[in-house]
Amino acid sequence: MMKREEIIVVVDPDVSVQSAMTKLFSEHHALSCFSDAEAAIEFLKKHPAAAVVFSCYNIPEYDGVAFLSECAVVAPQAARIMLTREGSKDVIKKALNEGHAFMYLEKPCQRAEIISALEAGLSHHRQLAKERALLERTLSGSVKMLIEMLSVFHPEAFRRTPIIRQQAVRLAREIGLKKTWELEMAVMLSPLGEAMLPKEILSRYRAARNLSDEERSILAKAPEQTRDLLQNIPQLERVADYLYLSACGYDGSGFPENGPEGDKIPLVSRILKLLTDLWYASPEGGPDAAAFDALMINWRQYDPRLLELAKEILLKEKPAEQKTLFQHCYIRSLRPGDVLVDDVRTETSFELVLARGHLLTPTMIRRLEHFNKTSGVRQPIRVRRSKAAEPVLNETA
Repeated sequence: MMKREEIIVVVDPDVSVQSAMTKLFSEHHALSCFSDAEAAIEFLKKHPAAAVVFSCYNIPEYDGVAFLSECAVVAPQAARIMLTREGSKDVIKKALNEGHAFMYLEKPCQRAEIISALEAGLSHHRQLAKERALLERTLSGSVKMLIEMLSVFHPEAFRRTPIIRQQAVRLAREIGLKKTWELEMAVMLSPLGEAMLPKEILSRYRAARNLSDEERSILAKAPEQTRDLLQNIPQLERVADYLYLSACGYDGSGFPENGPEGDKIPLVSRILKLLTDLWYASPEGGPDAAAFDALMINWRQYDPRLLELAKEILLKEKPAEQKTLFQHCYIRSLRPGDVLVDDVRTETSFELVLARGHLLTPTMIRRLEHFNKTSGVRQPIRVRRSKAAEPVLNETA
């Protein structure tokens, strides 16, 4: 039997229990045993996709029920199984209701009982993972459609997202972040607050003109409005929180006042803060040394490790196979994955149809076709076309 990649965690100060679990499960599963809860929590933070967690009720200096409750936060898809010699109804009730335990086993446990519990836990975990993947695929498609619709009406706000998303994924891979679904969602939805602002305030803010107290108040509420809009959507609760803190500086400056600072700011929020500010500081061709010099003026606002890493990987020359071509195309020659180099405007009224920087999708190309039939579109259109296909939004975590 091949060894599965599913991670099993055992938390019990009893060395004999750890030894027995190792003999039973280590041959076919990735097993990690801990004597204290703190070390187990740190491990689960690095491995949130853990499949099953066995926990003793009496953990030294830690309540077993509280530990399982924390497991539900850091490893939500793990099946949590409580092991204890305490057989009272109150203990069982606490384990199930407060610790969100999937199963309760009373020590000493028979070998067959433990194996049966693991099999049931793995089945439960796989079902949760399957449901989550399905929901995320559905949600990804819905968000993609929403973004495409919003980009039609707010082209300037959403034109940065394809560029920042690619940069964010590259940065995430460099730091070992394997699951980028929430990061990509946060990037794609990051202009929502901006899109909800009155155009007059937004234009004054972009032009660095003075704002009245009322205008500054409206501007400051944008992250909160974005969070309120998204936090009731299943699977986007954490994305909503990441966006809420994405204007928070690493030194605690910015929005919200008295917010977290340093590594207490979620990693996704720190990446968003850095790459959004970098985008505004960069020329049309992408980030250059001058853009990073501009960020260094306020270097305390950025995670220094992310800032150094971004500078290292984003200033590298693209490999030959990734180099791009600039082409002038008529609408019929446009391809999904082309990036607009210039704004696309109507022939006569010069109305903005799509802003430069947009990564073209089939929906956007159809929109251009419709506009061309009704109002006429200025052609040819200058696009950046990569020899390698542009990536699309990841559908699963």
